[in-house]
Amino acid sequence: MSRIVIPQMKKQGKGAIVNIASSAHWIPTPLLAVYAATKRYVRSLSLAMERELFKYNITVQCVEPWFVRTELTQFSETLSRGTFFGTPVEAFTRSAVFTLGKTQETTGYWAHGIMSFFLKLAPEWLRIRISHAFSNHIRKEWLNNQVKEKEK
Repeated sequence: MSRIVIPQMKKQGKGAIVNIASSAHWIPTPLLAVYAATKRYVRSLSLAMERELFKYNITVQCVEPWFVRTELTQFSETLSRGTFFGTPVEAFTRSAVFTLGKTQETTGYWAHGIMSFFLKLAPEWLRIRISHAFSNHIRKEWLNNQVKEKEK
């Protein structure tokens, strides 16, 4: 998509590209390794594009949220409650849009920023262990829901 729109943005002398990664890019995540790795790629791509396109007045921003409450996360009680886990999509979107043009990277939402701050303080080996335990918990919730669906 970027290859299609960038030439026109260069002609106009301005533009904005927003890539959605995930805060999972900070953690090699057992049970979600490919997901976390692709989010690391999106972050790297975004930062490189931002530097390349800066001289054309094209903003490139990478949004790195934690958990946002969507249809995808409805299976999980953990991901569907509160502000830290399962931020409502409307609140997240309003907040994330406000950051456009103000920063190259954003978590998009205040609670996600707090979580990222504390995550970065932990050594990587601890982040991996915590993410593995959390991934196991979420996986068990999903499997339990699959069993309940079959019983209906």
